Amino acid sequence: MTRKGRGVVAAVAAAALLTLAVLYVARLALENPLAAGSADRTVVVEPGDSLNAVVARLEESEMLQRPWLFKLAAYITGTAASIQAGEYRVRASDTHHLLIDRMVRGDVVQHYFTIIEGWTVNELMQALPAAEPLVSTLKAQDPEGLARELELAHSHAEGWFFPDTYAYTHGETDADLLLRAHGLMQDRLQAAWAERAPGLPLDDPYEALILASVIERETGIDAERPVIAGVLARRLERRMRLQVDPTVIYGLGREYAGDITRAHLREDTPYNTYTRYGLPPTPISLPGEPSLRAAVQPVPGNYLYYVASADLDGSHVFNETLDGHNAAVAMLVQSQRARNGRTAAAE
Repeated sequence: MTRKGRGVVAAVAAAALLTLAVLYVARLALENPLAAGSADRTVVVEPGDSLNAVVARLEESEMLQRPWLFKLAAYITGTAASIQAGEYRVRASDTHHLLIDRMVRGDVVQHYFTIIEGWTVNELMQALPAAEPLVSTLKAQDPEGLARELELAHSHAEGWFFPDTYAYTHGETDADLLLRAHGLMQDRLQAAWAERAPGLPLDDPYEALILASVIERETGIDAERPVIAGVLARRLERRMRLQVDPTVIYGLGREYAGDITRAHLREDTPYNTYTRYGLPPTPISLPGEPSLRAAVQPVPGNYLYYVASADLDGSHVFNETLDGHNAAVAMLVQSQRARNGRTAAAE
């Protein structure tokens, strides 16, 4: 073989070796573990962050053993400029390729906040600050102030947030979450109203929301909700006072200390359904789907009264007559006195 031929062979061999070396480094860059440690962690990519800024954050948190490999992997895949802002989970088993792919797809960490059925707006606003990393922007704690801050079409925010579990991501605000909950309540209320039974003593969807909020606070048993709705609807039709304790409690506000008294029942407020006819002026809680359906599809019948069962299991005793109701109340009082007596004896 001539000297020229040997040179060509050597050049080809060198190129092949270089190609193999590049492929090896590329594979190393893509498939090598990040050395993220033994536990999953998170990193936040801020809007406008460069690849160098992302690598610096990962390095500061000791999630990268060889930062240059992460950069090389991003350049090899052509995604160096495609990483999206957000909060990302960095798993102990991640490779450079897996994390980069997650960041390019915007597969960010999802956080969750649950609005509980029956909460009031005040209870909701007390719970929201614990939902990290949700950004706190709202100042109001009362329904009127919250309605103004969120620029709702209603002057009173009570009842207008649908109880559900909401996913949110880093950077979202409490206002963002509540506006989504408000939109969902509007949708669910309109859907329920469209399927309402004929002849309801309700003039519009808002009155259905008010009634649903009362039902929500009256029972935690889904099967009872339409029955209670039927009682309340018949009382409205007959112009009987609703006489439900949760409306009185709501009207008392901070004055209520855990026990409702006869004096409370006589204290006239816009929400006292013992002293005033009709529905309260606004909802008194955040009703869930079963209460919304019950409000517009009450069970027909003749029941006009109900009281908590003497079993104190959350259920109620329903009656058509005042005499039957009074007997059920007497049974409940007797049961409570017996229980209190046993408690006192045990102490």
